[in-house]
Amino acid sequence: MKLETLLENVKYECVSGSLDQEIKSLSRDNRKAEPGCLFICTEGARFDTHDAKVLQALSELGAAAFVVEKDVDYDGPAAVIRVADTRIAGAYIYAAWYGEPAKKLTMIGITGSKGKTTTAHMLAGILRAWGRKVGLIGTNGVEYGYVSRELANTTPDYDELQMLLHDMLEDGIDTCVLEVSSQAVKKHRVEGIRFDIGIWMNIQTGDHVGPNEHETFDDYFNCKAELLKQSRIAIVHADGPYAARLLETIGKPAILFGESEDADYRAKDIENVFDEATQTPGIAFTVEKRATKQAERFFVNLPGDFNTWNAVAAIAASDLMGSSLYAMKEALSAVHIKGRDDMVYRGRFQVCVDFAHNGESTWAHLRAMREYRPKRLICIFGPDGNRSIGRRLGMGEAAGTLADLAIVTSGHNRWESFEQILHDTETGLRKAPNPNYIAIKDRAEAIRWALENAREGDLITIIGLGHEHWQEEMGVKRHWNDEEFVLKTLGELGLL
Repeated sequence: MKLETLLENVKYECVSGSLDQEIKSLSRDNRKAEPGCLFICTEGARFDTHDAKVLQALSELGAAAFVVEKDVDYDGPAAVIRVADTRIAGAYIYAAWYGEPAKKLTMIGITGSKGKTTTAHMLAGILRAWGRKVGLIGTNGVEYGYVSRELANTTPDYDELQMLLHDMLEDGIDTCVLEVSSQAVKKHRVEGIRFDIGIWMNIQTGDHVGPNEHETFDDYFNCKAELLKQSRIAIVHADGPYAARLLETIGKPAILFGESEDADYRAKDIENVFDEATQTPGIAFTVEKRATKQAERFFVNLPGDFNTWNAVAAIAASDLMGSSLYAMKEALSAVHIKGRDDMVYRGRFQVCVDFAHNGESTWAHLRAMREYRPKRLICIFGPDGNRSIGRRLGMGEAAGTLADLAIVTSGHNRWESFEQILHDTETGLRKAPNPNYIAIKDRAEAIRWALENAREGDLITIIGLGHEHWQEEMGVKRHWNDEEFVLKTLGELGLL
């Protein structure tokens, strides 16, 4: 593709070299660059590829052009293209390279501090039941056709994202449901994508605000609001404390869902239900559509009031797309999501794996687990290192309050010691009225101990890592999956 063609949607200055040349590949990683490539320079936290030595090495390799956002020390044959922000320019360049795939797909973006993954899977399930060919990208990875694999980020960086959208089109996919994190907006991963529908679930203060994520809550809020600005139709949870501020920020009408009488999709008569035959809890609720006054009863086979709002958001989006009522009811009554209230074993006791990794999600998850009516609820958890201390305080208080036994273990310790994380977590545990807890540093030992000492009627829930297949300690990632280890250990104990 011609360099000039790749730059059609980019504001730029050609500092040197010719635009009339063929580009053979794109790269933003100097270790993966090829001869004839267009290389996009990026200033990262630890390394800046604007460096003169990097440019010289790439020039000697045969790079055809560089996209830069600052003055560079380079005088060679490759073209130098100056832009205001290489991340923004890169998103448009990769979109052009892959043929603007987002414009050919129905794009649905979902954002929220909590609920993105569950809502995305519910919505994808409805649309598939209706007959749409759906690709799903988010925390649990990428899923479409026969493709299923993990991703490094909830929302991939723009180069990988555009490639995935292109591959989906090639595979016959017509709709993409994309979880859009605040970091994705901040780092311009979804720059230039016009979403057909954008869904705002909620926002929490304190979470994702810190030196490694967003410096302020306002920055966090504005990044999440940006998705709705990029969307043709905005769907907003009206009951949240920041809903009014959000509507003012995006400056356009939105479709509202919630319990409010003003909601376009209003949920009411919410009821926790329990199937005695299968010993399984769920939720039933009625959704009234304000435009038609039509009301329908729905059932979701997951416990927890919060899943009502995940489901209603999915109902609203699929209804606006024209989905059948049958598809909605069929999909919502049979939801299964890896690492989300995921009952991986049901025998004389039960074992659940969940991704809850902060205070609020731990409170919500443990309340939901209580709906299984366990004789004892045992919670194994390990708060993340190098994240807000508020997370470990909240998780500790929730586990100390709602679990009959809490077991503190290692999660993604990252660069912090287990001892420091445990110290902070114990502060949260001691806020509970009568906390009963032990600490077992090694996650494998903690899970094995709980399984070996489980009593009939117990429910053991293992939270924090959910679907993930890795664990990070002292900067080293090793293979780990809670469900895999549980099933392996149960087999060794003769329980499978």
